[in-house]
Amino acid sequence: MKINSGVGALINARNTAIDKTLQNTSQSPEKITEQDQQIILKNSSPINSEAEALRGKSDNGKLVTLTYTRSGRLDLPKRYEEHRELIERVANSTSKLYLHDTPAAADRMAEQYESILASLREEIPQLDHLSWGFSIDTSGKLIATGHLNQTQKEIVEEALNSNEKLVNAAQDFKSHFLEGLQIERGSAGTSQYWGKYDVNEENFTDIIDFKEMFEQSWSSEEHRETHGYLINKWEWTANIADQLRARAEPKFAK
Repeated sequence: MKINSGVGALINARNTAIDKTLQNTSQSPEKITEQDQQIILKNSSPINSEAEALRGKSDNGKLVTLTYTRSGRLDLPKRYEEHRELIERVANSTSKLYLHDTPAAADRMAEQYESILASLREEIPQLDHLSWGFSIDTSGKLIATGHLNQTQKEIVEEALNSNEKLVNAAQDFKSHFLEGLQIERGSAGTSQYWGKYDVNEENFTDIIDFKEMFEQSWSSEEHRETHGYLINKWEWTANIADQLRARAEPKFAK
């Protein structure tokens, strides 16, 4: 499995939960399932210290922290080396989909969307009373969806696509999201979580609605000050899961 060296320090897994998961699979690697991703998701946070990011920690042979070296290789204690591919898949997909790359791209989008929405409300006074959304198509262009007339659609799309930062962040979101789904499925091609849904370049527009994503996951002022995110990651995760359940086929379910 090729590791993206740009991923950097991904997961700081707190002691018992992840160690218990990996200890229980030390005799049988096939027992590590997609459930392990949920454990890492609930018991992890980004590593901020560069020194910490370059050290693989172990405590009497127990895996305490998942870290990456400068070359992008997961730094594992020897006892887990035989399970490297499986551990890398769980760690990388969890980071890319749920913890870091994709939600970070969503937050970059949120920074731009707030100001764009304010200007759109001036141009289309009834906008808040219309059922509409927006997504990204196969060419990387942002497109308006829902119940807008042609003039309204053109105004919204022009405003969205005129913001280069918003477009770039949306493109990154889609790229990270689709890559994360592939990583999560692994060589078996199946998953119990987001990876089970058939989302691809062609149907992404029909499944993921960015406007809905923002409306359902805006952070409170207190949350923004504490966590530094415009979106609430937990609410964001719940909304993406809802959108997948509502519009995507679980083609790759176990």
